[in-house]
Amino acid sequence: MSMNGRTIVALAGALLVIAIATWFDNTFMLAARRDAAAHFDTRGVGLVIAAGSLLVAGSALIMWVLAWRARSVAVGLTYAMVGGFFVLLPWLVWNFAAETNGAPPVLPEPLLTVISQIYFRTGSGPLNAVGTIGAAMLIAGVAGLVRWQRDPGFAKRGDEAMARGTGPAL
Repeated sequence: MSMNGRTIVALAGALLVIAIATWFDNTFMLAARRDAAAHFDTRGVGLVIAAGSLLVAGSALIMWVLAWRARSVAVGLTYAMVGGFFVLLPWLVWNFAAETNGAPPVLPEPLLTVISQIYFRTGSGPLNAVGTIGAAMLIAGVAGLVRWQRDPGFAKRGDEAMARGTGPAL
């Protein structure tokens, strides 16, 4: 696959993984908890939590593989910035977008609304799936950038050069 193809796959894959994790954490997981509370039966919630844990761990591994295979500085930067945003999102909301002791929020209203909506749509699930996947994205993005910086010609050589043994040893 070409470099552009791998970059597109890595970016689209990250978007898909975050969308699935958001849905699972904020819709499916909350519905399971409500159902368990309504029927006084918590056995099903334990299985849903276990499935959610596997989803989050698998998503973190997928982020790593996508970033590593992309060999793209664009993917590394995007993963690092988006992952860092999701990791810092609770801090941003509670320090800059929330009213504190009657004092108005620091952020202007349009930005405050956008950041708050992103937080309440992605970060309010009981598993904190998007925050954990964001941390994995941040780590994978930084690792991809370090890989790119240590050997800038690596991304240009491609798989054919690696197969011939002319590239650096892994």
